[in-house]
Amino acid sequence: MLSENAGALRVLHVAETIRGGIATYFNELCAHQRASYGRDNVHYIVPSDHRDDLVGFDETEVSVFKRAGRSLPGLFRMAIVTLRQIRRVRPDIVHIHSTFAGLVIRPLLLLTRGRPQVVYCPHGWAFARETSRLSHQTTKLVEYLLARITDRIICISSDEQQQAINAGIARERLVLVHNGISADRPSPRTNSIAWTSRKTRVLFIGRLDRQKGYDLLVETARHLSEAVDVQVIGSSVIGKREDLELPSNVTLLGWMDRPQIEAHLQAADLVVIPSRWEAFGLVALEAMRAAKPIVAFRVGALPEIVEDGVTGILGSPVSVASLVAAIQRARQLDLPATGRNGYDRFRRLYDVKRTHQLLNDLYCEVNEHGRREPAKVAAL
Repeated sequence: MLSENAGALRVLHVAETIRGGIATYFNELCAHQRASYGRDNVHYIVPSDHRDDLVGFDETEVSVFKRAGRSLPGLFRMAIVTLRQIRRVRPDIVHIHSTFAGLVIRPLLLLTRGRPQVVYCPHGWAFARETSRLSHQTTKLVEYLLARITDRIICISSDEQQQAINAGIARERLVLVHNGISADRPSPRTNSIAWTSRKTRVLFIGRLDRQKGYDLLVETARHLSEAVDVQVIGSSVIGKREDLELPSNVTLLGWMDRPQIEAHLQAADLVVIPSRWEAFGLVALEAMRAAKPIVAFRVGALPEIVEDGVTGILGSPVSVASLVAAIQRARQLDLPATGRNGYDRFRRLYDVKRTHQLLNDLYCEVNEHGRREPAKVAAL
């Protein structure tokens, strides 16, 4: 049953995978979208194996599809569930997240009677990743063509927006909406850890895959075995990670809930984000909110978020040697003061309230445009 607030927008979010950044995106925005549109007017479609990553969501708000990794059957089930929910919810806006959901759902919506308005967020362009030249050109062409049947494309960083323009996507379809998280930091579960190393305590949060630079981190830790102690929160999400021989100063912790993550952030001296490519990097905001310095490479949106020498250290190029040098530079900083600089920057620029307001303005704009178009056709 839909909300009694009949004038509210109805929004359907669709994602093929959410573990990591997209789950954080949903968890941070949900309370604001519920307050604006009504709890019954915001719905989510996510894979069943990631359902528990959504914290505090009612079963009525979430529909799931089964999948076994990334596969055609899983994509097909996502499409079926999406069509079913469009008929049930009758959304004004379908907000699609990431490449594979965008690839499947946008063409499908062309066949939908009373097509809702389509908003797409790539959360990092597929053609900006490390791929073969053929894959790079193919994904760029596909995104260019699908952009023509998309009402608006949300870019989460200036870097992502410029990549889209360089790919030929019309500037007027692009909207820049930086990610944000709540300024109210969740309470750490401080009794859940015992991290008392006398070395510099370095924390990594993310997937253990090539994009996130997990292999670079392991080799860097090996080079700095006498100087740093590294704890790793995360696991492999897509495919199998390479089993690396870990040095004694690296500890794998697996995925954790938010209070446990906050506890490890509380205990860390700095946070390392060694990504080879990164559309945004919500972990950077989480670190800044916890007043922790950041070490990262100068890739994607990270130079927009991290001020080199002020809120952390940026290394270049992407390599073990650069990461070793960046961590060594960071260890020479006044780490508590650097972390406080990051916190001040976070409060100025990355509060989720600002993200929600920009998204709301976008939803209202495309919804109003969608209402005008049938009137134009009828007049003709």
